[in-house]
Amino acid sequence: MEALKARADLTSLIEIVSKENEINNYTITNVQTNQKGEGYLGQIFIVSVKDAKSEKQLEIVVKAAFTDEKVRTMVPIRMSFQSEIYFYTDVLSSFQKFEKERGQSTHVEMVPKCLKVSVKDEEEVLILENLKASGFEIFDKKLVLDEDHVRLIFKTYGRFHGYSFVLRDQNPEEFEKIAKGCSNVYGEFFKNEYFANHMAEMAKMAKATLLPGEDDEIIEKYEKYSSTNLTNILMDIITKDMDYSAILHGDCWSNNMMFKYENSANEKKPIDMRLIDFQLMFVGTPVCDLSYCLYSGASKKVFDNLNDYLEVYYDSFSSFVKSLGSDPEKLFPFSALKDHWKKYSRFGLIMALAVIKMKLTHSEDIVDLTDDIEMDQFAEIMAKQKFDAESYNKRVRGLLWHMSEVGAL
Repeated sequence: MEALKARADLTSLIEIVSKENEINNYTITNVQTNQKGEGYLGQIFIVSVKDAKSEKQLEIVVKAAFTDEKVRTMVPIRMSFQSEIYFYTDVLSSFQKFEKERGQSTHVEMVPKCLKVSVKDEEEVLILENLKASGFEIFDKKLVLDEDHVRLIFKTYGRFHGYSFVLRDQNPEEFEKIAKGCSNVYGEFFKNEYFANHMAEMAKMAKATLLPGEDDEIIEKYEKYSSTNLTNILMDIITKDMDYSAILHGDCWSNNMMFKYENSANEKKPIDMRLIDFQLMFVGTPVCDLSYCLYSGASKKVFDNLNDYLEVYYDSFSSFVKSLGSDPEKLFPFSALKDHWKKYSRFGLIMALAVIKMKLTHSEDIVDLTDDIEMDQFAEIMAKQKFDAESYNKRVRGLLWHMSEVGAL
């Protein structure tokens, strides 16, 4: 509660949102903040608001950019928040308007409702509905995604990407307008040599998981990812003018998804999900989103069923595109999806090398931007983190084998 009181800009926005939701005699009854490492570019406040007279309640998440000048010079915080705000104010609203014009009475719910934003410099804020109040949960990042989760994720991305393809098909001027507004936040991050150096260290760690004498073929194929080549390959995919592209989620690890479950005596099956955090949104091949979530979240046993998941994705994409009046085979043939996977799924591989280690890092060694560190210490500090090396080696070696087997390494 005290941390929130120190931000007059946030309490003012909460008051406005409360009144807009017919809570006029509002009281903030509870405030929780994110744990270390859960909000890499800002602070998150989970806020409960109650009307003193009507007892009406409002559950919200306040996502506020870090204001410390040193932190803001280290990473592109303002651009990241502007990107997510742009998603809600322009991209999503354009998708929903288009859908309504095509006779769809209700839009597909794939993201939390955004209640208020602020783009003021050093006061960048988004206020979103608290999905936990509706029964959604964050997946435990230390666990691997099973087939049920992966199928639901691919189905959801099929619908999400479908918006872009249909809008470009039926209203190309509108799509071009909103696509031009998407920033290359990844590019801003990797202008900083320290992040590039960190990725080079990840490349070395991944190579060390391979066993000479057993993995010689994979070792030879992996040579192209050595040193700074890893970042160059990543940026080439992000900036490439694709023959088939969509507005992407961008940062697709499991912490940026929330799931609702159907509980039974023997299993906890995901039945619904929402995509969260669009700070790294960009325009590119759908394979970037798909490969990132699959390879950073699952194990070889799961992603070896890749063809099944691609069919789940394409069935979802096709039915959604048809419902809005376009031809999916014309806009993004299934053969093109498979071709893109061989060419561009290395985006997911590269992101996975860093994310898997981050997921397996011991809690006491988690680093975030509020720590008093200098950027020239960043790669060294990250390299010294304690993590579950056995699990990392098994998962990354399995991933490299898989990439080779599907012709994508």
